[in-house]
Amino acid sequence: MVWTRSTSYNSKNSAMSKKVPYLKNFDLVEKNETLSQFILCFSVVVSILTILIDKVNFFMYKDSVIVSLNSINCILAVIYFISDIVANYLFQIAEVKRRDDFFDNSLKTQLSEANSEGYFSNEHISYGILKMGVNCFENSFFSKMISAKMLKPMLFKSMFILILFLTLALFTDKQILSTALQMVLPYTIIQQTIRLFLYNKRMEDIFKHFQKIFSSTTTKQKGKLIIHNVTSYEALQAWACIKLDSKIFKKLNDELSIQWGKIKHKYCIT
Repeated sequence: MVWTRSTSYNSKNSAMSKKVPYLKNFDLVEKNETLSQFILCFSVVVSILTILIDKVNFFMYKDSVIVSLNSINCILAVIYFISDIVANYLFQIAEVKRRDDFFDNSLKTQLSEANSEGYFSNEHISYGILKMGVNCFENSFFSKMISAKMLKPMLFKSMFILILFLTLALFTDKQILSTALQMVLPYTIIQQTIRLFLYNKRMEDIFKHFQKIFSSTTTKQKGKLIIHNVTSYEALQAWACIKLDSKIFKKLNDELSIQWGKIKHKYCIT
């Protein structure tokens, strides 16, 4: 899985002292992600080793070693699958707190136990539906851009894992149960890749809808359309459980912050 703080870490003013109370929840998601990546790397090493041993003829006890390695891979695949489920659960908990803070900042509600400080970049806008729309407009912009950068490496990883485990399952192991268990890992990664692709495409649609809202709708229509689009955004976040890659975020943050400033100027968001 990939890190996203579900647009929780947007282009906020780096000079300001920031307080993000739900950061510890996303840190738990990242720790689980680190464990998952370790399991994945270990499984890849075991798989490559299994294939190499299978191709040599001078290795003693080759069949027994291959059976043992395949058993290890089965266990790793199941653990990775469970880790993915745990990650989604932890992400949903973090998202609830992120969402409450988002509504507090936008509408001056009091849903969060503690609110972020120096985090949102639209503090000059008065509380209300318009501010909620601008905050979500910014979120959709960052999510769209960062998830797009995540797609290519995720696709390469999925194809590599799929080919590797198909080779392993088809040529080194004839036990149906063992083969099925080993395929859990590539299946999990492929569904993560498909989910990321759909997330990016739907986030692009949400961003485009915000562009239309802030460029061509009347003030009376704007509020209703903002509520509809924010609902679409939150529904997508809840469905996808996509964590934006923190390394990509840090690399692109300054550039995207400048682009977001230009977008606000273009649509006269003041």
